[in-house]
Amino acid sequence: MKSLIASASFCMLMLAAASASASMVDFEAQAANRGGFLTGIPDSPLTIGIATFTGGELRSGLINFPGNETGVYTSEGLFGSGETNPLAIAFATPVHDFSVLVASGDSQNQTYTVSDNLGDSATFIVALSGSLSNSAGTVSLPGDGITSVFITSANTDFWNFAIDNVTFTAAPAPVPEPASGLLVALGLALILNVGAKRTKLLLRK
Repeated sequence: MKSLIASASFCMLMLAAASASASMVDFEAQAANRGGFLTGIPDSPLTIGIATFTGGELRSGLINFPGNETGVYTSEGLFGSGETNPLAIAFATPVHDFSVLVASGDSQNQTYTVSDNLGDSATFIVALSGSLSNSAGTVSLPGDGITSVFITSANTDFWNFAIDNVTFTAAPAPVPEPASGLLVALGLALILNVGAKRTKLLLRK
């Protein structure tokens, strides 16, 4: 019986560990062959896994963004095209361990703010787009249970920025009620135990 309880506990731990999953959206697949110049035509809403992005367009190898010249999701206010400031990310499932890389295409040092629905925010300065060393920066938010994030440029007239490498961990699925969870785990353990006994009997024969 002790072995059954130990096996049941192990099964419950494995189920709990499998319930959380870390993800990163790097836009490489979605932005392939999109070109590097801004078009002013938004890809919005854009859903990738549990994340939905609104307000921007996909670009690959974005021109004049030396901080990140790979696939990105970008927004600009130059053409009055309907791209927005802020860019928004909505999650179908609450997340934690959130971070995002923000790359500036602005012609001057610019201030950006990343905020979430929990009230957490981070404000930072990114260098002008011609600076190879620090024209992009990664920021993290500490909250657990994030369902929406906003990336905002302080340049409200002619903003020009992109996001990439959006990382997050989905919140664990709801834990089963103790009684039902224990029954499931004990059932699995019983199956494993019976299988092990049958294997031993066959080996003896």
